[in-house]
Amino acid sequence: MARTPEPQSAIVNRMLKGEATREDTTTAQTNFLLWLRQEWSGDGDLALATCEKTLTEAGGEEWRSVRERDLAAHVWLFSFSCPSREDLPGQARNWVAAVRASGGPAAIARLVRHLRGQPE
Repeated sequence: MARTPEPQSAIVNRMLKGEATREDTTTAQTNFLLWLRQEWSGDGDLALATCEKTLTEAGGEEWRSVRERDLAAHVWLFSFSCPSREDLPGQARNWVAAVRASGGPAAIARLVRHLRGQPE
């Protein structure tokens, strides 16, 4: 019996916790590239711009005031989780709620930059 693929969000979660394996990282990168091709016809700029706009709309006034650098970190991670284009607004609302419950946009952005090896 074939194994059901693990959701990208589960892999990304392990990455954020520092528990990801090399196989996880490779799988996540492959999934992301497939998502770009399948959902966005390979147009990464359009995917990221749409994710940014949708996150900002979902977060309301609070997210309109998020520093550009922090917003970029969220857009990267949100898009890397491969959200469905059909339900992008719903997934963005869930993302914003999870971020609020986990310390807020600035705290999560710092974690993302640390994960990516970017200076604070």
